Amino acid sequence: MVIRAIALSLALLIGIGAIVPLATDTVEAGKSKSKKYAKKKRYKKYSKRWWRQYRAQQRRKKVMQARRRALRLRQLRLARVRRVQNPKARVAAVPKVKSVETQTTAGMLPSGQAAPDGWRSGANSGSEVQFSVDGGRGSAAISVVGPATGETVDSGRNRMVGGVPTSALRREVINRMVRENGWVVNDYQKEVGSKKVYVVVAQSQGAGGRLNSRMFYFTEVDGRIYSLATNTGVDSAERIAEESEKVINSLQPKSRPVQQAAVRED
Repeated sequence: MVIRAIALSLALLIGIGAIVPLATDTVEAGKSKSKKYAKKKRYKKYSKRWWRQYRAQQRRKKVMQARRRALRLRQLRLARVRRVQNPKARVAAVPKVKSVETQTTAGMLPSGQAAPDGWRSGANSGSEVQFSVDGGRGSAAISVVGPATGETVDSGRNRMVGGVPTSALRREVINRMVRENGWVVNDYQKEVGSKKVYVVVAQSQGAGGRLNSRMFYFTEVDGRIYSLATNTGVDSAERIAEESEKVINSLQPKSRPVQQAAVRED
């Protein structure tokens, strides 16, 4: 009996000794380990790996800038839709741009100069001055797109007119052409006189299958972005384009009075 008891005790001790380590390993393996973030590798400057890392950073930066520009453009469009849907805000916003554009007499440009020959004043609406051109077969309209928010840039990818990207202005023309059964042909930037002008060339289908030439000019004057849109026949497009450039050149900034210091005589 004593031997049997000793044998059972030894068996229990051996069994417990084998079970405890296994249970301990299982518990430790089930614990959540803290996540370790890999440190950013540093390569020798101007090495191949360094250039590869640098180019990847620049690509990510460009993607973020493009997303910010798209978000800003979406915010501007939403704000414009809200102004259209809210009549009170729309009425309040009209006088700010109406003071210059709607106080023009018949046959006169917003600058106060006479309109080109053949340009007759039409029905003005809001902040837009309309003209009948090409003997009544075409039309032209001068309006203010909005306030300038920066400088005009015509080089590189960030091309802007008064701080507004030309891509946004082109998109506005495309949307208008879609509504009016037209299409955009080309866009470019040029200098008219001393002004940098962004031009969008489009076409549309007129009455009787007639092909119309559509020109859109954008330029910045006195902190505002002006737009000149013409709609004429293709046969008179070149002449109307020359006259339009004269109109653009007539938009001059207001002369500001120069303050002179008074000289005190002793």
